[in-house]
Amino acid sequence: MHKYTKIVNIISLCRQSIKTPIFKSMKRNILLTLCFALIVSLVTQKCIAGSARKVSGERQEMIDLAISLRGTPYKYAGKTPKTGFDCSGFVSYVANFGAGVRLPSNSKGMYKAVEIIKEKDKEPGDLMFFKTTGSGAISHVGIYLGLYQGEGQFKNKKIFIHAASDGPETGVIISSIDDPYWASHFADWGRILPKTQ
Repeated sequence: MHKYTKIVNIISLCRQSIKTPIFKSMKRNILLTLCFALIVSLVTQKCIAGSARKVSGERQEMIDLAISLRGTPYKYAGKTPKTGFDCSGFVSYVANFGAGVRLPSNSKGMYKAVEIIKEKDKEPGDLMFFKTTGSGAISHVGIYLGLYQGEGQFKNKKIFIHAASDGPETGVIISSIDDPYWASHFADWGRILPKTQ
């Protein structure tokens, strides 16, 4: 089924659901918010469906969990969806609950713990490390999603998901490594899951 047909069907289902007795006691805006979140999730999945290469099941599970958390607010030292996330809290949560991998609690520790790989060996689900402060140390981490082949602002760009503390958008967002800011602060690729065979 075409993705836009799915979206139209979901909207129709949401409208019908609002009229049913079971939802009459629910606040209309809550139900609409849930429907909107489902639509956003469907569209966002295009990030992976449109990726240039397929990945292993465990990588896909981790990626799916990461994308489902998009929109979670930023919170310094936050480690859960309920409290919000900082960059390392987000990556640690996704690695643990999406792939069963325990990581250190900060980006510097993660950098030391993972296998550093070359750009040509990267694949969706690998980690991306950045140096965003003047100290020259690793200070930010995100999860690579792949080459986006859909339409819109990320068309034909390499994208990653992370918890941003500053900028036009904050919280768990998707950004492009081709963005001048991220490209200029990028440091290394890291692997926490086996290479897809």
